[in-house]
Amino acid sequence: MAMKENFISMAPDEESSAKVSLIDQNKTLMIDQYTSDVDAGNPEFVEDIENINDAFEHFKPKVEVTFTDEEGGSVDETLHFGELRDFEAQGGKGRLVQNSPFLSGTKEKIDTNVKIRKSIEQNRKLRDILKEAGSREELKEVLQSMLDELKAAE
Repeated sequence: MAMKENFISMAPDEESSAKVSLIDQNKTLMIDQYTSDVDAGNPEFVEDIENINDAFEHFKPKVEVTFTDEEGGSVDETLHFGELRDFEAQGGKGRLVQNSPFLSGTKEKIDTNVKIRKSIEQNRKLRDILKEAGSREELKEVLQSMLDELKAAE
C-alpha cells in the first residue's frame, strides 16, 4: 500500500472502527499544548465531550506567553481560548489580537503610524518641509513643544 503525502490517512480507528479524514492540502493542522497545568504522562480521559465547543468549555485552554516590547522589555500575558476563532490572527484583525492587550496595543500603534505615513505622503507641503533639514528640525521642535504642552495639561 502506498503512503499518502498526508500524515493523517484513511486508517481505521482501532476502538471505534471510524476512519480519520484526510486533511486538505490547502489546510494547516496545528497541534500544541495550550495549557500549562497538565501533568505529562497523566492525560485526562473525558467521555461527555461531543463537539469542539464542549472541549473548549471543559478544558478552558490558556497559555502564558512573554512578548518583547519595542524597548526590549518583557510583557507577560495569559492568552485564553474559548473557541477556534480565538486562534485567528488574520493580519491583526482576528480574535487573537483583539483578546490580547499587548497585541491590540501594538496593532493600534502600527495603525497610527500607517495613517501618519499616508497623511505625509498625501500632503505636498508637509513632504516639502520634511525634505529640507532645517525645516524638518523646526517642525520637530514645534511638534515637541506641542507634545510637552499636552503632557503638562494632563
